[in-house]
Amino acid sequence: MASRTGASGNGTQRAVVYAGPGRAAVGDAPMPSLRTRAAPGVLPRRCDHGVIVRTLATCVCGSDLHTLHGPGAVEGMVLGHELTGVVVETGRDVERVKVGDVVSVPFNVACGRCANCRAGSTGHCLATNPARPGATYGMGEGFGGWAGLQAEYALVPYADFNLYVFADPDQARERLLDVALIGDILPTGYHAARSAGVGPGSTVYIAGAGPVGLASAVACRMLGAAAVIVGDFNRERLEHVRSLGFAAADLGDGDLAGTVAGTVGVPHVDAGIDCVGVSDAAVAGAGADGATPRAAALNDVIGVVRHGGAISVPGVYPAGAPGARPPLGVWLGGIWSKAITVSTGATPARRYQDELATAVLLGGVAIADAVRATAVPLEQGAEAYELSGAGASRKFVLTP
Repeated sequence: MASRTGASGNGTQRAVVYAGPGRAAVGDAPMPSLRTRAAPGVLPRRCDHGVIVRTLATCVCGSDLHTLHGPGAVEGMVLGHELTGVVVETGRDVERVKVGDVVSVPFNVACGRCANCRAGSTGHCLATNPARPGATYGMGEGFGGWAGLQAEYALVPYADFNLYVFADPDQARERLLDVALIGDILPTGYHAARSAGVGPGSTVYIAGAGPVGLASAVACRMLGAAAVIVGDFNRERLEHVRSLGFAAADLGDGDLAGTVAGTVGVPHVDAGIDCVGVSDAAVAGAGADGATPRAAALNDVIGVVRHGGAISVPGVYPAGAPGARPPLGVWLGGIWSKAITVSTGATPARRYQDELATAVLLGGVAIADAVRATAVPLEQGAEAYELSGAGASRKFVLTP
């Protein structure tokens, strides 16, 4: 096994950790090891197929905000699931990835061997989560018990399959804010656009002008969409949408169909993308009879998608406890009566990384500019969470 440079399986490192309901903090966490010991939110296991990565950039995601309010968070567990870094140690079973490689880590933890992984559905790996199909870093034992990536060092299992290795490490470092986004947000936007059937000449409505909504808009443009409308209540976000050349729908005006008609000539679009979702906290605040609609953004999308159109939902909706049925208030009758095709679920990020890395590094896709990627020191991770939770029109990228 190759020796590690500047890291150890013993001792501690600096990391962003869960500090109680709704709170993130920067503190000490266990140094990762190929033989993982039990820790807050982490299951013990041996990973001879894994590597240790030194962090160059790790991002704050909207899903991390859901984790702060979710039932599976454990105090002290490391958060985060977006990472670009340098390999500093390899397990004995790793053949393709080498020490010194600059790599992107997809947010799904996938074995690459099970039926779902072989079919490209890495968001629903059957082997990496003992609780259910699908695993993600930094979300607790219910998501597989893998330590988060908002830390100085991180363990990546099944490295030969999971890691995207940049052919030109210097180029990757030069475009760090862009390449930091191909582990999650850009593949998520791209998968959402493809799942909604976006292609040349398509008209699209996107609910939410946060980073995922903007990444979806960029992906729609990559796929040849003729018109992309992004809706939000936040005026700063909408101004940024316009500056990127997309149409903006101010949802405070209460006339989404009118805005759509003014843009594309008819009050409907071919495809819709819900980048808002519903938080656990919002569901918990619903009335006892479940009458309060929580899926307002999705219902808006249903309302403006044409008959026979398609919707994708990268926005997160809580499943609740086994057997539970959270009161979401989805307009299912609209989906049925309009024969709308709906695609949901975790993005299989690894499926798209090769083509998206090429699009960014050789095709000039400036995803960092589109989502206003902003580098901040890892030690300011808690402040980045607070700003993100307050609706800041930025994607925060933490650097050790």
